Amino acid sequence: MHRITEYLLDWIYPRRCAFCDGILLRKERYLCSKCKKQMPVPVREPRCKKCGKPIEREEREYCHDCTAHPQNYDSGCGLFLYQGVLKDALMGLKFHERKEYGEFLGKLMCWYGKEFILRVQPEVIVPVPIHKKKRQIRGYNQAELLADKISSGFSIPLRTDLVLRKKFTKAQKELNRQDRRRNLEQAFYVNSQAGRYEKVLLVDDIYTTGSTVDAIAGKLKQQGVKEVYFLTLCIGNGM
Repeated sequence: MHRITEYLLDWIYPRRCAFCDGILLRKERYLCSKCKKQMPVPVREPRCKKCGKPIEREEREYCHDCTAHPQNYDSGCGLFLYQGVLKDALMGLKFHERKEYGEFLGKLMCWYGKEFILRVQPEVIVPVPIHKKKRQIRGYNQAELLADKISSGFSIPLRTDLVLRKKFTKAQKELNRQDRRRNLEQAFYVNSQAGRYEKVLLVDDIYTTGSTVDAIAGKLKQQGVKEVYFLTLCIGNGM
């Protein structure tokens, strides 16, 4: 009976490849056989010691952004460049109702982010929040889906109540750095309970200029958090 139910569900709601969105065969889990061969290579050294963006010259310790603009967070890691099949997967997750992609992408973050997570030893995981209006439209927060997989994978508590987005802001991708920071002023509320933790790991889908992560890190430290780190699936290029 259980197998019959599975067949019916696969027929009505076919499982799709997280990269190409094609319908998966029963023996295929998250990716089709073709896309398995196109698995992106994670970001390697040399990379910025602060935000983790890849940099061109190994003798430089920090990217241009981190050199020019001091950050509130302590350090972070973006696992893959925001391009190709992973960019398509995130677009599907965020804008095309492919919530199921979150399970695979979250597991990717566990596999490739293990070294970073074990090194920073966070006491709690906090997903970067979205405003309730956006959540109502999308039906979920993609960062929370990713963070949930990391939390269960490493047995680290997940707190979705510590940081809330109280202000509906313009899309960050449409703004320059200065406008992004201005856009995020007073955008977040941080629960005073955050001060119970010394080390917090913020989780999001992508890191570009770092304005969002930095704004939250500043608020967390105002509540007494000693160290704030971030982990994202994707990251932009450094210089």
